[in-house]
Amino acid sequence: MTTPARGLTLFDAARAMGVPFTKETSPQDKEITVNGFKFHYLDWGNENAPVMLLLHGRTNSAHTWDFTALAFHERFNVISVDMPGHGETDWTPANDYTVDTVAPLVTSFVEAVGLKSIYLIGHSMGGRIALVYASQNPENVKALVTVDMAPETSREPTGLGWRLLPAETDSFEEFVQAAHKINQRRSPEQLRGSLAHQLRQYPNGKWSWKWDSALREANTNGWGPERLWPSAESISCPTLLIRGGESDLVPDSAVAQMTEIIPQFQSVDVADAGHQVHGDKPAIFIQTVDDFLKQLTQ
Repeated sequence: MTTPARGLTLFDAARAMGVPFTKETSPQDKEITVNGFKFHYLDWGNENAPVMLLLHGRTNSAHTWDFTALAFHERFNVISVDMPGHGETDWTPANDYTVDTVAPLVTSFVEAVGLKSIYLIGHSMGGRIALVYASQNPENVKALVTVDMAPETSREPTGLGWRLLPAETDSFEEFVQAAHKINQRRSPEQLRGSLAHQLRQYPNGKWSWKWDSALREANTNGWGPERLWPSAESISCPTLLIRGGESDLVPDSAVAQMTEIIPQFQSVDVADAGHQVHGDKPAIFIQTVDDFLKQLTQ
C-alpha cells in the first residue's frame, strides 16, 4: 500500500486557517451497533458538557468537522458521526440514502448513545436530516444550525465540487491536485490532511472514496419541498442558517420562507465561501456559530 504524502497536522492546519483553540485534543474513535447497523463516530470528550452533534454532508465524513470540533470541544461534548454509507459506518441496504431511511437511523443512533438536549449542526445532506430530526424531536434539540441547506434548494447547484472529482485515481496525490483545481480556497497541504480521512487505497492499487459509490447518483432527499416545508414549520428551537456566499444551493426565496415559518430564525452569508462553508472559511464559520450560541445564554 502506498503511503500518502504528509499534509499539515490538524493543529497546524487549524492555526493556518485562524481556527481558535487552546488545547491540542484528538477525538476517540467509537462504534455502536443499533438494530444490526454499525455507526462509527468521533467523541471529543468533555462528557459532562452540553452535547453538540455534528452531521456531515454527502461524500464527507465525521472528520469533516475537525476544525469545528477543535474550537468547541472545551465547552461542549462534541460528537461527530459518520453518516450511513460514509467512512466506517455501514452502508444501507439497497443503496437507499433517502430521508425515510437515514433519518430513523440517525434517530436510533442518538437514542442509543444517549444524547440529550442537543445543539445540532448539519451540513448539506446532514443539514436536511438535522432539520427533520429537529422537527420530529423538538424536546431534544436546544438549537439548530443548518449549513447551506434548506427545505428547498436550487435544482442546478454549481457549488457541489465532489461531482467534479474522479471516482478513482492511481495515486493519492492525483486526488489532491484534482480537489485543489476546483477549490483553491484551501492549499494542497491542507487538502492532503483532510483527504487522508476521505480516501483509501483498495486492493487493486487504486485510490477511491470511503463512501458507498452509489452515493454518486443516489437520491439523498426523497421527500422534496412538499414534505420538508411542513417539517420546518414544526421546528420550535432557535435556528440559524449559514450559507456560503459563493454557493447558489439555497435561494433567497427559501431564506425568506424560513424567516416566516420558523419563530426564532436567523441567517448569515459567509463571503468567499462555497458550499463547504465550515471548511472554506472555518474561523468565520466558528465565530458565526459561537455568536449564535452565545445569544441563547444571554
